[in-house]
Amino acid sequence: MDDVVTAPHTSKFFTDIAGLRGVAVLLVVLFHARIPGLDGGFVGVDIFFVISGFLITGLLIREFERSGSLSFKGFYARRFRRIIPAAALVIVVSLIGAMLTMPLLRVFKQAIDLLAAAANLANWHFIAQNADYLAGAIDGSLATHFWSLAIEEQLYFVWPLTIFFAAILVARTPLRRHLSIRWSIALVVGLLTIGSLIWAIRLTPVDPATAYMATYTRVWQFGVGGLLAVIEPLLAWWSRKALSARAFAILLGWAGLAGIVASAVLIDASTPYPGTAALLPTLAAALLILSGQVSPGAWFAPGFLLSFPPMRFLGRVSYSWYLWHWPALVLFETQTGITTWPALLAVSGVSLLIATASTLYFEEPIIRNAELKRNNSASISVGLTGLVIGLATAMVVGVVTVNIASKDTITNATLSYQSVFGQESSATSGPVVPNPFQAYDDRPEPHECLVPVGEYGPPHECAFGPGDGIPVVLFGDSHAEQWAETMRDIGNAHGWRIYQFTKAACPVQNILPQRGRPDPFNKEDCIRWREDTLNQIAAIQPKVIVFSSLSTYVPTYEESAAAWDDSLTRLRDTGAELVYLADTPYPNFQIADCMSGALDDWTKCNFHLDDVVRHEPILTEQARGGDRDILTLSVNDLLCEGNTCFPARNKILFYRDESHLTATAARVLGPALTKQLDKARFDYRAR
Repeated sequence: MDDVVTAPHTSKFFTDIAGLRGVAVLLVVLFHARIPGLDGGFVGVDIFFVISGFLITGLLIREFERSGSLSFKGFYARRFRRIIPAAALVIVVSLIGAMLTMPLLRVFKQAIDLLAAAANLANWHFIAQNADYLAGAIDGSLATHFWSLAIEEQLYFVWPLTIFFAAILVARTPLRRHLSIRWSIALVVGLLTIGSLIWAIRLTPVDPATAYMATYTRVWQFGVGGLLAVIEPLLAWWSRKALSARAFAILLGWAGLAGIVASAVLIDASTPYPGTAALLPTLAAALLILSGQVSPGAWFAPGFLLSFPPMRFLGRVSYSWYLWHWPALVLFETQTGITTWPALLAVSGVSLLIATASTLYFEEPIIRNAELKRNNSASISVGLTGLVIGLATAMVVGVVTVNIASKDTITNATLSYQSVFGQESSATSGPVVPNPFQAYDDRPEPHECLVPVGEYGPPHECAFGPGDGIPVVLFGDSHAEQWAETMRDIGNAHGWRIYQFTKAACPVQNILPQRGRPDPFNKEDCIRWREDTLNQIAAIQPKVIVFSSLSTYVPTYEESAAAWDDSLTRLRDTGAELVYLADTPYPNFQIADCMSGALDDWTKCNFHLDDVVRHEPILTEQARGGDRDILTLSVNDLLCEGNTCFPARNKILFYRDESHLTATAARVLGPALTKQLDKARFDYRAR
């Protein structure tokens, strides 16, 4: 999406491609602005991949045909001059914006994300976090949009080598008697395209986050554009044929434009993507390019629309607008909390003005500088300077935030249930334990006992306590796992052998899959894990089953109640005593991030218990006199007063993220669970 469009034989080629780039960036921006009806606007990125593959491959082929070789230094000099300075400027400005508007921990996270962006590794950075782009997992990052730029820049590094070796395979061997250079390149690019497409299709249902952002699952879209460039002589021959032949190409172009519109309207976040769904926008973009090559200038062709000055203008500023629009939206939402589409559309318009100024007064003067165009070494130096500035700025901001945060770390703190909850709390400010910067890692050990999303089971049995101890099961999702160490403490005092079965985003309740719902609990790994876990629990023949799940999985009480009834029947069939840990409050925002900027006033991070719709059918049924065979434990009265819930109390930070308790808080709350068990005259031996 960052290539200067040049015309090999017609000026209309330039305007067609420029206009198509304008369409691509407009789709992405409108999607990010949450315009109703454009849920598939993210396919604009797919269009960019096709365009880049077409332009870059064509440039490389023509150079090799002209000179018999490729100037790698010249190629990378042009890329460095075009790509890096603008990206570095956005990274630096984004970091400044983060420091002015965000709490300390969030600034640190932005610095890490933008460091990956500066290194052109943003896609792999987000993949390592298992961040689902379409599910909005990284919407708060200023570097989110750099994932696609990272893919392009990684491909720019290897694509010239691929084309070169494919060309010399014929040009400098006896194969030249049987195979042309373009045929050789077509074979290599075609194999890469087919292999990448198969990989993307197979990986999408298994690991959608990786399939969406991995370089190897997007190569095929670059390759589709590349194959169009390979057959450029055929397209030129086609353009000289009879009017009927050119008319057919025009029809293909209109079909391509219709395909892009259909993709933007019909595809949405629930569509398995890229998978086979990405074929529609990818091939549609290819048809539009093909049409423009065969019938340039025809007033009734789609290229005529793409050549309108407004579309060409958007194409001209597309790289800059893509870079600037997302930080503008994130910073606006951070500062105002406004997420309505009219407001976001207005912000996107402002970002277009910024992008225009950036293009005219920063990017293009560098791109068109006569000395830089003449001197490849100077161009590379400019690019490397931008790279270093981006990396250095991100690292400095990260180090500075950590140093500032370390001043608020409490050492040698002795926290107990009595010290935290046994006395009145008047403090609403000051350092907390854990430090907000350490909160995310303050989770139960061992981490391996929480099966990650997308995986099936732990590498070993998660059982704790004496081998001949009373068999007790802890079962549920991460909201059950947050109590793991606490339950082990209780178990150690009563001779329990605790078997832990916990999986992230996989609830106890048997929520039935619904077509089009992308939630992790709809995935095969969750459904299979739950069924096998219930069978293993039955085989263990536990005396006690302690279970818990997030209460916000489904939107309706009826669906939640039906799902719970199904699972409770299975649990009751074991004959074990059932203990339900009521779900803890759900802040729905990053408490640690908030607290890192609110140590002077914790109340800035207060939230309401009913801010999020919660469904706990067990509690509802018990209030009606049902489910009396289940003992319910709850600590919510310690975490909230009425409807107001607190992020901290007496130096202890309750939450490590937007949902889970810190392990420190869970341990301190342990005596509260024991008191409730004792009050209910619970038989710890369940004999």
